[in-house]
Amino acid sequence: MLNYQSLSKKPRHFLNFTGLTINEYQKMINSVKDDWLEQIAIRYKTDRVRKIGGGRKLKLAQLEDRVLVFLLYAKLYPSYLVLEYLFNIDESNVCRIIQEFTPVLSKRIIINRSGKKITTLEELKAAMPDLDEILLDATEQKINRPRKKTTRSKYHSGKQKSHTIKTQIITDKKGLILNVSQSNPGRAHDYKYFKQTKIPKWLKKNQDIKVLADAGYQGVNKDYPNINFKIPIKRTRAKKELARKEKIYNTKLRKKRIKVEHTFSRLKKYQILAGKYRNLKENYSSIFQSIAFLTNLRMLERTV
Repeated sequence: MLNYQSLSKKPRHFLNFTGLTINEYQKMINSVKDDWLEQIAIRYKTDRVRKIGGGRKLKLAQLEDRVLVFLLYAKLYPSYLVLEYLFNIDESNVCRIIQEFTPVLSKRIIINRSGKKITTLEELKAAMPDLDEILLDATEQKINRPRKKTTRSKYHSGKQKSHTIKTQIITDKKGLILNVSQSNPGRAHDYKYFKQTKIPKWLKKNQDIKVLADAGYQGVNKDYPNINFKIPIKRTRAKKELARKEKIYNTKLRKKRIKVEHTFSRLKKYQILAGKYRNLKENYSSIFQSIAFLTNLRMLERTV
């Protein structure tokens, strides 16, 4: 039977299975332990007949073992049946563990090595008062074809020629994730999606922050003149060639923006965000935020 004690004896296998080193895993356990205990306390009934701890004992009772199930699922994205054989527990218990730790990990995003975590954009500015530049972008992931025709057209992405779900993130200059927006059907354009989020209002209150985005946000400077937005200069029918100065500007912008693309690459090391998403669409935002938490932890621990 696979568990933390047996897998931790093989550090290279542990890294391949979870995406974390053993030291990073222990720091992650320490970071989420209080939130996990708080969630368990909420689940307990106040008018209990038996004392807490009564009833049949769990096969995977330790926090380290239960988190391992979630990480292996997120990193490799196997079926529940595979995890049933690996951990010697029933499929239903695998499902419960995934549902148990998704809200725990998605609750807050870690933003520094001391373990500081935030939940809102307001907390972000308070935690990082010297923040002066952010990178903004969105990514899409394929999903199964919806059964209902109305839902089908809503999730069909013309860009990907498939049914997708879209998520927008904000990172700092180094690519550290600062905010993950609620996911949106893939049909919506990046800029339309941006206007539906809380980010424009937050940027209006923090006009000292410069935003670097790609060409998908055309029109933002006209709609939000008070926000310091930097987007690439595009060719038009009237102007088929860019001036040398404009080409240099676009190149410099791309070199700065590449960090957010690297962040998407790190997120998609976890196969649950890389291939076709098989789970409920309603849970996608929480899953994405959980992986964002793990990605930030990895990056912070590996940054010298």
